[in-house]
Amino acid sequence: MSDSEDDGPVFTGGKLSFLGDLKKKKKKKKKKKKRKAEELEEEVEEEVEEEVREDAEEDTEGAADDDDTDDEYPDMTAAEKSAARKKKMREADEIAKVAGKSHRERIDEYNEKLGKLTEHNDLPRISAAGNG
Repeated sequence: MSDSEDDGPVFTGGKLSFLGDLKKKKKKKKKKKKRKAEELEEEVEEEVEEEVREDAEEDTEGAADDDDTDDEYPDMTAAEKSAARKKKMREADEIAKVAGKSHRERIDEYNEKLGKLTEHNDLPRISAAGNG
């Protein structure tokens, strides 16, 4: 056999394909429509104005706590600021609750809690002899 004879398709490398796929249709990419720069600028300006209005309304309605969180977290959204405020309040309540009890009272409370647990929570006695 000589190299000049064509016995069929010759594999030249690359992705394998079926012989019937010679007329395979290629998918056309959809072109994205670009917005005009003016429309984008107008939208940005409107968003900025809305944020300024919302901030002004929050300042008039908010208490002194708002000012604290605004100063601490200037890059947070309103929802994030309120969540941070609530978290601080919860932490303060927890600290006040713990600080109100002495060490002895906390130990007694813990022992009472352990005493109320059912026996199926207890570990069985384990011995080295293996007899239970």
